Amino acid sequence: MDPVAKNFVRMSVIYFLVAAIIGAYLMFCERRSYHLHQMHVHLMMLGWMSMMIYGVGYHIIPRFNGNPVAFPKLAVVHFWLANLALVGFVGMWGHGGHTRVPEKALAVLNVIAILMFVINILFSLRKPKEAQT
Repeated sequence: MDPVAKNFVRMSVIYFLVAAIIGAYLMFCERRSYHLHQMHVHLMMLGWMSMMIYGVGYHIIPRFNGNPVAFPKLAVVHFWLANLALVGFVGMWGHGGHTRVPEKALAVLNVIAILMFVINILFSLRKPKEAQT
């Protein structure tokens, strides 16, 4: 498996575990914490779900199509940017709140990371070189 795909899957299951622990903790809390709930949701959706989709996508799509990932260096940047945005979101909620400016900046970083994945996958879906002749 490609190292970038492996790293996305690794981070995905780590975020899944952390989100599950927070979720279980929330079930036993007498007073529900909005901030912990937001951390749980972000870790589940952007961590567990999105990172797994990225990892599986980078592994399977190129193999199904007979091409390598179109832009391997972009995939590496995508990995770090997606994780930076997620850790930023979770870190903000972990400090009991957030301010609008960092939240917006992290949202933009997350959209840029998603755009990197979309571009990489769409360009990876080109015709295989042997089929172009």
